[in-house]
Amino acid sequence: RDRHTMQPDRLLLLCALALGAAKPPLRYLPERARGGALARDKFEKHPDETRSEAYVLRAPLDWADPTGPSFNVRYYVDASHFDGTGPIFVSMGGEGTSSGVSCSKTAITYKALCVGVEHRFYGESLPDDGATTANYQKGLSVEQNLADTAAVVDAMQAKYLDDSLTRNAKKRPVIAAGGSYSGATCSWFRQFYPDKVDACLSASGVVNTIVDFYEFDSHVETALTSPDAACATHMHDATQALERLFAEGRADDVKTLFNATNLIGTPMGDADFWYAVADGPQMMDQYGSKAELCAGLAGLDDDVKSSSAPSDWDRATNLAAIIEAHYGPDFAAGCFYDSECLKDIAADVNSRSWRFQKCSEVAYLQRAPDTASLRSTALTLDALFAQCDYVFGKGTSDALAATNAAFSAKTGGAEPRSGAYPETSNIFYTAFSDDPWVEASVQNETHPSLPYCMTTCDGCGHCGAGVPAGMTECDDEQAAFVAGVLADLERGPQSLLGEDSEAAVGAVVA
Repeated sequence: RDRHTMQPDRLLLLCALALGAAKPPLRYLPERARGGALARDKFEKHPDETRSEAYVLRAPLDWADPTGPSFNVRYYVDASHFDGTGPIFVSMGGEGTSSGVSCSKTAITYKALCVGVEHRFYGESLPDDGATTANYQKGLSVEQNLADTAAVVDAMQAKYLDDSLTRNAKKRPVIAAGGSYSGATCSWFRQFYPDKVDACLSASGVVNTIVDFYEFDSHVETALTSPDAACATHMHDATQALERLFAEGRADDVKTLFNATNLIGTPMGDADFWYAVADGPQMMDQYGSKAELCAGLAGLDDDVKSSSAPSDWDRATNLAAIIEAHYGPDFAAGCFYDSECLKDIAADVNSRSWRFQKCSEVAYLQRAPDTASLRSTALTLDALFAQCDYVFGKGTSDALAATNAAFSAKTGGAEPRSGAYPETSNIFYTAFSDDPWVEASVQNETHPSLPYCMTTCDGCGHCGAGVPAGMTECDDEQAAFVAGVLADLERGPQSLLGEDSEAAVGAVVA
């Protein structure tokens, strides 16, 4: 395929939170996937966060009950490039621990104050009694997180108000940015709080919160057919080999091969295993390592010394080796793929919190498609619902449909102006052709104020992972979008600081 395929009325874009970066930041890669070659080769590992300082916001567990229980939400501020006149750039919190914030090249250009907010119930932003299901049910949702972020923005507006300015001073412009789930929260932040954030840069933002997300697998299957259709065939062969080994009674042997002995004999062990061995190779496509996956699968034929085709055990061994090389030896044994571990409120809080968000609101449940499935056909929607109910209690999956539908109706999903916020504007969406999350994202320009750019190439993955360094044509378009937003704000009236900003300062603890 042409690496520079043009989309209608749009140039190609190399996107990342930091404009002009050759690789996306490591925080866009799930923590469970950081143990091998994928993290090393496709992501920027060491952003300069040394200039940032940590603070906490005392936030209510439930913003609808401000006098109820409260806890600390951590955030970071880098004021090293801030000259007192610049905007505020906000890095949205994602489904992992935050270790600081770094200023992007664009933020530095505008001498911005850089702020990064850790998502509630991740990292150190936890209630004193931990990640209990009761606390989740009261305090872990998209809208609770957005309220935290809004409070931090209010506090920054007030704290960094120039002493020479009057009570009627204009607020500083605010540009939010994020990728994947945080790309979605960035978009939702602009929808829910347009008076607090002026624009959003959403990289692979998964704003379309699909419950029955079989398209994830289908998208990978299509991606693996290019440039060589044999890759998809090899992946089908590997999965079918595993299924036959299970049917022969060798499930425990297979789990041991993948170092997942913790999944032997547990109620959800088989479904957990099928989730892990589907996620491993499919995330390689997702994060720009399709070529490495395809080479590893094709190389099996060269390694088999006999004239016969590879055995099922050969295929299982080869897939286990590919997963280990790219994620480390403990990938399939990790807590994210172990329902027993996820029930433990202290074992791996980040994995447990993200699974709760999936099971209670945002979903993205990736079942096997009805045809041409790369993942085991055992991964049905009912199997995924059963995992939710097992970890968080019976009835969890029953409640998901209504909660998800209400949230999607409010945000508009892939068409942001179709929901409760028809005036949504100033969000720049970017997408990448091999990314299996494309169907959970905005897929075209739905309004002139919501520009959209798709980068198309073999290997162009989630948030720009795997995009060739030379494909920078649309960096200028995103930079121009930011410049245009800031210029418009400079020319026009802005919202005034209100009493909520003064109140927020009192909630900040150094």
